[in-house]
Amino acid sequence: MAKSKEDTQADNGEVKKAKKSTGKLVTLLLIVLLVLGGGGVAAYKFVLNKPEAAETAEESSAKGPETDLEKLIGTMVRLDTFLVNIEGEGETRFLKTSLTLELERADVQREIELRMDQIRDNILVLLSSKNFAEIRSFDGKYILREEIEDQLNNLLVTGAVKNIYFTEFVVQ
Repeated sequence: MAKSKEDTQADNGEVKKAKKSTGKLVTLLLIVLLVLGGGGVAAYKFVLNKPEAAETAEESSAKGPETDLEKLIGTMVRLDTFLVNIEGEGETRFLKTSLTLELERADVQREIELRMDQIRDNILVLLSSKNFAEIRSFDGKYILREEIEDQLNNLLVTGAVKNIYFTEFVVQ
């Protein structure tokens, strides 16, 4: 059977159309794969796997301020709560206070730990020698803070207390 000229042209047209459609489809698939692949690589590179130089910069900036801050603030040592009787206008009152010591150097903390009983004794004696009128005002608390600091610095050999912080101060 012989094909007519029209049938041959129709077959050629369909083949050309099929080739064009297939070519477009392949091109579109390649573009989609390239975009998805590029997006995956970018996500891995920028989100999941940070560059080492950026991590080093971040680590150094994170470590730098902490080190500077520790030098600026000093080592802190919390003392157990103190509860003492104080005199107040003809009646006995109670003072409950907690202190934190800021040390000038970290190595002073070891001496503080070794002398904790002496430190607590000095503070207890000083606190119980006060009366309500002396410690109820801001100035009275400030003076008490300086007296505690002086007492402790006279006791310590390896360094000094830089500041005293009242973390609790209740008079009843």
